[in-house]
Amino acid sequence: MQPTHPIQPATPGQPAMPGQPQLPASTERLEFRMWTLADRDLARSLWTDPEVMRHMGGAATPAAADQRLQQEIDRQARLGFQYWPIFLRSTGQFAGCAGLRCFHPETPDRQPPQELEVGVHLARPCWSLRLGEEAACAVIDHAFNVLGVESLMAGHGPAHTDSQALILRLGFVYAQHVVWGPLQALHPFYRLRRSDHLLRRNASSPAHPAAL
Repeated sequence: MQPTHPIQPATPGQPAMPGQPQLPASTERLEFRMWTLADRDLARSLWTDPEVMRHMGGAATPAAADQRLQQEIDRQARLGFQYWPIFLRSTGQFAGCAGLRCFHPETPDRQPPQELEVGVHLARPCWSLRLGEEAACAVIDHAFNVLGVESLMAGHGPAHTDSQALILRLGFVYAQHVVWGPLQALHPFYRLRRSDHLLRRNASSPAHPAAL
């Protein structure tokens, strides 16, 4: 049985009350919420999975997954974003995480920088359903429309051709190679500027990519 978690209601895209953080908008199939320390089992199920982490430096140890969970919680409190956990709206099943972090290195500033990195980690049962694209579209819209960043970066493992194809479909353009991860391998990174994203959205059909 796949882990589930009650989904906390949110009002993405609406002005937040004082102290009330905003989340990316729900998609047709996915709901976002924020990590808490009670999510340790969910975090471990994702980040210790060797298949999920194959192109991201390998599976984490349980202790490292716990540390990553704390980092995500701290980033949300400090900067207002994280790799948010995602859940299937139909069942509440945990589907992985998708979100934002500072493009290397992390910054102590309290205001979001003008360039962030977007990423998606999908739990294995949710592969091959294009949920990664659906989640990424919601995160990109949140970054540009709510947080007001000017550009986003996205990278992939050198051999991860599926991730590369997704990044290109989303409109990112190759920018640079970066030494990244515990293996210190060269990873290609791509950039999407807010102005280019808006042009693509205006030129596209009324259907949002997340609904395709």
